Amino acid sequence: MGFKVAVIYYSRRGRLVTLANVIAEGVRQVEGAEVTVYRIRDPVLGDAPGTFDEGVLDAPVATPEVIMQSDCVIIGGPGRQGRMCAEVSYFFDSLTEFQTNGCLLKGKVGSAFTSVGGVGRGYGGHEAILQSFHGFFLQHGMIPVGVPPSSVMEDAHMASPFGVCMTGRPKLDKAGSRLRSLSESEVKLAYSQGEWASIITKQLHDDGD
Repeated sequence: MGFKVAVIYYSRRGRLVTLANVIAEGVRQVEGAEVTVYRIRDPVLGDAPGTFDEGVLDAPVATPEVIMQSDCVIIGGPGRQGRMCAEVSYFFDSLTEFQTNGCLLKGKVGSAFTSVGGVGRGYGGHEAILQSFHGFFLQHGMIPVGVPPSSVMEDAHMASPFGVCMTGRPKLDKAGSRLRSLSESEVKLAYSQGEWASIITKQLHDDGD
């Protein structure tokens, strides 16, 4: 039987859209995975024209129902001041009824990804940001899954077992649009994270049948 995976991002500038799509490709490598990429709607700006880079608003909006219907939730957003951004935090806060009504997310797989602006090792506090996502997963009885150990983990810039992180500030092309390219190591880590989360979800799903 198939299982559902939701890859969810919040982004205004589009870099995390690329990362989310790579993670989704990793998910699809596991037989039975049904994956959809969603976005978190900005709670203040909504879908205000001109506020978001091209392509950011193309994905359907994530809702509490999407979370409930998914066996695995892979969610990401930029980090701010050492934790997840306010927009993602607000989205998580909208899911609190799932805990008060009987821990309805218990047993679902949760995984996280993020981006930071710093380009040097130690910049951005990316592991603290990713752990703030994991704190939500644990609070709701979910099963946190990160990046699996591999040779890429040993060499990749700012690699972390807690989840993949995009680094560096986006460059602008001649038209003024922000480039959305990922490094080779970021692609490999994102792909492996999606595949690993999908493998774990399939095992749990099959054991429950």
